[in-house]
Amino acid sequence: MAVPPRWANLDIDLVTEIMNRAPCVIDRARMAAVCQAWLEAVARAEPLTFQLPSLLLPPADVTGVYCYLSGFRDHNMFPGPRYFGSYDGGWFFLAYGQTRGHRLFNIRTGESYELPDGLADIFTNDIHSMVVLAATLSFPPHHPGCAAAGIVTYQPDLDAPRQRHFAFWRPGDRMAVCDVVPAVPIEPGLEPEDVVYYRDSFHFLTQGGHILVCSPIFDGEGHIPGALLELMRFQEAWCTDEQFVRARYLVVSRGELLVVVRLAAHHHAPTSSFKVFRVILKSKTCRFEEVALCGRMLFLGRGCSRSYEVSQYPGFKDSIFFLDDRSFYDDAEMMFGGVNERQYSCNDIGRWSPEGLLPSHVEFYFPERVPSYNSPPAWLLP
Repeated sequence: MAVPPRWANLDIDLVTEIMNRAPCVIDRARMAAVCQAWLEAVARAEPLTFQLPSLLLPPADVTGVYCYLSGFRDHNMFPGPRYFGSYDGGWFFLAYGQTRGHRLFNIRTGESYELPDGLADIFTNDIHSMVVLAATLSFPPHHPGCAAAGIVTYQPDLDAPRQRHFAFWRPGDRMAVCDVVPAVPIEPGLEPEDVVYYRDSFHFLTQGGHILVCSPIFDGEGHIPGALLELMRFQEAWCTDEQFVRARYLVVSRGELLVVVRLAAHHHAPTSSFKVFRVILKSKTCRFEEVALCGRMLFLGRGCSRSYEVSQYPGFKDSIFFLDDRSFYDDAEMMFGGVNERQYSCNDIGRWSPEGLLPSHVEFYFPERVPSYNSPPAWLLP
């Protein structure tokens, strides 16, 4: 029998053309590892100008990485901490101990920053143990002006129920702070639901639809003792066609701030549709104006939602990609439970596409997925 030709003997021009048609950076890296000839083809291939987020989907004890650009294939497996956010360039917010061991970790370079497990109240001199539920950055971690903002839960005293609050810190800080000027108590309707950095300030969306605009204050030593706050109150009613509001997200897109409302038929039903609104902030109030996607793809995640232009990705269309983040609303906060008690749901994940005059369409990717006892799903941002 004839000996089959070696992969290294494949014409390099053909290999280069194959590389050009592989838009996923992980696919290209694995092709480059086949042999020296294919490695040389990587240098000749057209550079990857645009990338999309990949989905980190944790089953029981490991995490799969699923890439949209490579046909939604599983690329790799990682041990599973609890993920509570991500940032551009391969950065993850995670907690190795569910309720402690918060870190900012770069999955590509191995860089790591310790994040605070404690929350300091400067006005009362109290220190509380806190758990971070969602977080984002103002700039990359190595930037001198980098600050972090998060949605945290803590117990004010031993007899009080846990409360959700906003918090601020810098990568490497041992303590976060929650003090703002002027002071605003977190009353019903002001519990933070999402956070994004927009126009030099952190913007928190609350469960009542209000916007908290927070600008961290830096002291002479580069620490953050607190933040300046402006409360923009929402004066209208949500237009949701009487559907159940599953979640709300903030997204920066084309220089504007958007609120995306995620809907379901009822509390236990899967995601059914979305509504997108432009946020208009004026005179200490905010109002929402419904808009269409108009050539955008939105990837939704607390603290890490991103917008991409469809025109840059041949074969894609106006869509909203979403994760299963129902555990964010878990009043019992399952991260405090034992392994058998933690059930992070992972089956309400998919893509929603408006279909013009036809009913909108939801495509679910893992409808039969079992819960994870480590973490909800997360985005790996390019």
